[in-house]
Amino acid sequence: MASNRAKSSISLNEQVPLTPSAKQVPTALSMMVDSMASMVERAKIDLETFDQRARTDLENIDQRARKDVALLDQRARADLENIDQRARKDVALLDQRARVDIQKLDQKAREDIAYLDKRARDDHELLRKTGKARGLTS
Repeated sequence: MASNRAKSSISLNEQVPLTPSAKQVPTALSMMVDSMASMVERAKIDLETFDQRARTDLENIDQRARKDVALLDQRARADLENIDQRARKDVALLDQRARVDIQKLDQKAREDIAYLDKRARDDHELLRKTGKARGLTS
């Protein structure tokens, strides 16, 4: 029977050929290191490219946002101007109506004063006549 046990007589310092050629191991290791270094370099380049694209995208977004804010500001100013104009028209209309109402009230007050004045004069005349009549009978 064949034994699957490793030989115990091999020391750690002893070189055991793992492949048929001892030169293939360093070459394969060197190729693996070169490949990994190349992958790391490509990853760095990809990261720089991605970073540059992200910066460009961010700048584009920032420019678009600034344009949008400027447009919103322009629209808001136009809306405020329209509201201001409408408010001025409304105030002018209210002022005009108030003046008309004041004129009507003034006219009504003058009529009321004239009426009260006439009644007072009539009452005064009546009292004078009544007083004379009493004075004559007594």
